[in-house]
This record gives sequence, structure tokens and C-alpha cells, in this order.
Amino acid sequence: MPHGRDPVTPTGTSVHRAALAHLYPGYFAFVMATGIVSTAAEIFRLEVFSLLLLAVATAGYCVLVVLYAARLFLHPQEVLQDARTPGKTFGFFTFVAASNVLAVRYFSASDIHLSLLLGGVGTVAWLVLTYTIPVGLMLGRSDQRLGPSVNGSWLIWVVATQSVSTIGSVLAGGGGPQAALLAFLATSYWAIGAVLYLVLIAIIMARLLLSGTSAEELTPTYWISMGATAITVLAGARLLAAPLPGPLMAFQPVVLGVSFMLWAFGSFWIPALLLFGAWRYGHGGQPLSYEPALWSMVFPMGMYATATDLFGKAAGLPWLSPIALVASYVAYVAWGAVFLALLGSWLSRGLRIGG
Repeated sequence: MPHGRDPVTPTGTSVHRAALAHLYPGYFAFVMATGIVSTAAEIFRLEVFSLLLLAVATAGYCVLVVLYAARLFLHPQEVLQDARTPGKTFGFFTFVAASNVLAVRYFSASDIHLSLLLGGVGTVAWLVLTYTIPVGLMLGRSDQRLGPSVNGSWLIWVVATQSVSTIGSVLAGGGGPQAALLAFLATSYWAIGAVLYLVLIAIIMARLLLSGTSAEELTPTYWISMGATAITVLAGARLLAAPLPGPLMAFQPVVLGVSFMLWAFGSFWIPALLLFGAWRYGHGGQPLSYEPALWSMVFPMGMYATATDLFGKAAGLPWLSPIALVASYVAYVAWGAVFLALLGSWLSRGLRIGG
């Protein structure tokens, strides 16, 4: 019998092709999480750590763009299937949020051109995805039952929308002839995102309260329930600091009030989400191992820290700064733990393929 690999044993190439075909649609959450934790580290003057995370986020963004482009070219049917699956399709909006989170971070690093490029990509992607994914669900088959597919990932649509508002406010704050238009657009996107949150969180809570959910279904994406409030608060804080056109100045008290309401509601979510996790991994017996959705848990932590600090400064609430500082260290630890778990999963997979 000739030496060689057992014909029924998958080769490394076949395993990698299969992994590409089934690549998680929301993997840009890794870039979102890394980018916002980098921003939090910059705010709290951990410059070296912040720049290191920015480099990791940028590398991850570039690699994922290549991988998703390859997936679209080599496995278009799998991509289309994900786009038609209600429980997965909103994961595509992580590309929008990742682009804009990086755009904001690069603006603070004084790389205006890259910030404009990433912000433009994120905004165009938001337009394309918004008028294909949600509209596709609305116009889908009438006998399709969406209830069991409702989960926290739906709120990534809100996160993506508020990320467009945030980069608009940041660019408007830089001045220039387009500042008033950018501030107007940023305010519009903030309003759209705030309304979307109220609509979608009502659907998600109705799903949880009326239908219940299993430990397997209670994925880390439910943390976006808090993350979506946090980025809405962050976008509101950026608007409060932006040079709004005259008529929109009257809208600032609304931004302030709604932002505070959502900050309080997001804070309310944190103990519930911790209980969800304890039930999922404890009582529910789910294995505590790496899964891409864990980045959807890290991102809200980093966003909560950043939003709390900036909103506290914009609203004149100095007692929010200590809360933000504690939250930032929780985000650093969470990012490190999930990143180590990711490296461990890569090593384990490599050993299995090699063996």
C-alpha cells in the first residue's frame, strides 16, 4: 500500500476551502472590538497599547477584506444563503461598523485621508446593505417565520447606522466648507439609529419574553443590546460637540436627553447579560470555547467605556469618568482573553490538520 495521507482524511487545502465557504458573516466584529478598545486606550492615555491595537485592527481589516472577497468569488451561493438567513444576515453590517470605527480612530491619529476613505466605504456599504438585507426580509416569502431567527445580531444594523453618524460628526468637527452638511447628515443618521434601536429592541425583548430561548440560542450577540445603546450615546456625544447648523441647535436637548436615557438603559442591560452568560455556560452546559461571536461581546464593553467617558464630558457629568475608567480595564481584559482564545483555536486547528 503506498504511503501518503488517508484518502478520507481532509487535506489542509480542503479544510481551508471549507472554512472559507462557511466563514462567519460577522467576523468584522473582531475589527470593531479591536478598534474601539484602541480608542478607549487612547482616551485613557495608554498610547503604546492603543497604537498596537490599531495595528492589529488594521491588519485584521485588510485580511478579512481579502477573505470575504475570495469567499464571494469562490463561494457565491454560500454568501447568498447567509444573506437570506435572518439569524445571520445582519452580520454583514459589521463591515460598515468596522470601517467607520477605524475611520474615527485614524482621524484622531491625524490621518485624515485614510479616515475619509474608510468613512466613505462604510457609508456606501451602509446604503447598499440597508436597502438589500432588511428590505429583502420585508419582501421575502410570506410563509417565512422570522420569530425563531430574531437575535441580538439584528442590532448590528443600529451599530452600523450610528457608526456613520459618528464619523460624520468627527469629520464635521474638523471644519471646512462641508462641515454643516456633514453635521446635518450625522444628526439624521443618529435619529435613524435611535428609532431603529427602539423598534428592534422591542422585537428582541418580545422574542425573549414571549417565546423564551435555549442556552444554545443565547449567543454572545445579545451583548449588542447594550453595545447598540453605547454607540448611540457615543454618536450623541459627538453631535453635542459638533458644529451643528443653526436650526439643528434646537435639536441638541433631544440628543442629550435620549442619549442619557439610552446610557441608563444600556447600563441596565449589563447585569442581565452577565446572567445570560452564566446561564448559557453554567446551567445550559454550553462549552466555554472560542467562537467568532465573542467579539460581539468585547465590542460593547469597549464602546460602553468610550461612550461613557465622552458623554460624561459633553453633558457635564464628571462622575461618569470613573465608571468609564473601570469599564475600559474590563474591556482590555476581555479583548485579551478572547484574542488568546482565538490564537488557541488557530493552534489547535493547525495541529489537527497537521496530524
